[in-house]
Amino acid sequence: MGSTSHLMDKKEICAILKISRPRFWRLRKEPGFPEPVERGGARELWSRTAILRWAAMAGQHLNAQVPFLYWPEPVNPAPYIGARVIDGHTVLSWDTEFGRLSFIYPPLMGGWHSLKDLTDVAPDADAIVVLRPDWRICEGPNLDALDVAIPHGPYHASWEDVARAIGMPLPYWPINMRDPQEMLRWRPGLQTVCAQAQHELNVGPLFQLAAAYPDDHPTSRTLRELAHVVAHRAYVEADRNLENWDDYEKSLARDVVFAAKPLSMPDPHDHPLLQEIRESGWAEVLQRTDTLAEQCISVARQWDGGEGFPFSGVVHLEPDNGTSTIRVNWAARLIDAPRDARYRVLSSRREGRTLQDPSTGLPVLELPDKTIIAAVPKHLPTTSPLASIVFDQTVWIRTEDGQLFLAPAQWDGGSTWGYSGSGPTILAHLLNRLLDDIAALAPSTEVLGSSTTPGLDAFTEIDWSHGTVITRQELEEARTARPSSRPSRTFPGRAL
Repeated sequence: MGSTSHLMDKKEICAILKISRPRFWRLRKEPGFPEPVERGGARELWSRTAILRWAAMAGQHLNAQVPFLYWPEPVNPAPYIGARVIDGHTVLSWDTEFGRLSFIYPPLMGGWHSLKDLTDVAPDADAIVVLRPDWRICEGPNLDALDVAIPHGPYHASWEDVARAIGMPLPYWPINMRDPQEMLRWRPGLQTVCAQAQHELNVGPLFQLAAAYPDDHPTSRTLRELAHVVAHRAYVEADRNLENWDDYEKSLARDVVFAAKPLSMPDPHDHPLLQEIRESGWAEVLQRTDTLAEQCISVARQWDGGEGFPFSGVVHLEPDNGTSTIRVNWAARLIDAPRDARYRVLSSRREGRTLQDPSTGLPVLELPDKTIIAAVPKHLPTTSPLASIVFDQTVWIRTEDGQLFLAPAQWDGGSTWGYSGSGPTILAHLLNRLLDDIAALAPSTEVLGSSTTPGLDAFTEIDWSHGTVITRQELEEARTARPSSRPSRTFPGRAL
């Protein structure tokens, strides 16, 4: 208990027991009154726990000031009343010799409520104890307690205190294993249940859509792999949650019983699918038009942003104000396309004109206000060398055969410019690659911390104005520039 190690002086004892200073001196002379644990000159300090447990037995109306969990240990274990689920909270209750104690597991995905707000969850309780989401070193997950019948204000409790009050170990369910239905079935003395840990992401749609394909189909393999990865993460989190109890300094056999442990799950990362298989599998899902496909895409985006998709993120292009020639030229080439699951990646909103970039085959959504949301390629589908780049809302690539592309990017990082940071660093690496190989895969955040060329690093940190065109020759000059001749804001470049 955080309060077990708290020390009090005479003034604090008088305040918590609501007694006068003269009465304190009279009580101190009585047999059994705790001895001070520290002395320093005229100052004496007492253990808060020792004082409250003495007061609970002392009578003389002192016990009315003592919180529930400081009362004497019962002779017999308290009868377990059972569990209920109220407003998402799982409430386990015991009828102790001093009243009903309810232990509350809040919903995993719910917000934290004050203890006074939670009295409505257990209206028949004399005291409530609530499991907090945080841990205290060597004491396990934090517990807060509140006496309902005679409120003393919230106070910190320990697992030892609560186990002592009910005369038996408290049941503990690891994170990701707090299934209310399983918790309702628990009874004192039951063996630890071995069950599959659950993740907050629902992988059901992944398995359902995988079943629509043969087992060896890339889509089935891709969806099942993601479901396996999510399930393995849930197992790891639950297992680590139990391992944290190894630092608990009290006797687990007395204070805690583990109601459930996770079913062991092999690590899918030991035998990962090739990226080409994943992209092929997701390409099939993205072209579907059913709700199940959209649900699978939603799971993937929440998990890793869609790392396995055949395109990376999306770019938002604001409505044209008449000055963006590059945007007008690119948008003029877009073609209408039927709506499929790809557009779920671009926006969860259903309105908008569904288009497609014919050069890349990637989806584009034009919203009613003329904002364009476009999928970004991971690499450019061309062999024509880079001719120039354009800075205009985003970075554009023009090739020698006249094609215009959004600059490729990876799911974990795009290209930006005009400051010293990760975006310009990634852009410098991208330009270095495209100068050598126009079809090169865009760099990921793994390049951060590594240098490309000082000249390109300096080049991408310049705050280029929108509409600036940089030729291949100018990029080559920047790449070979010495650190002492870093490009400036007056570096050659032309507006469109």
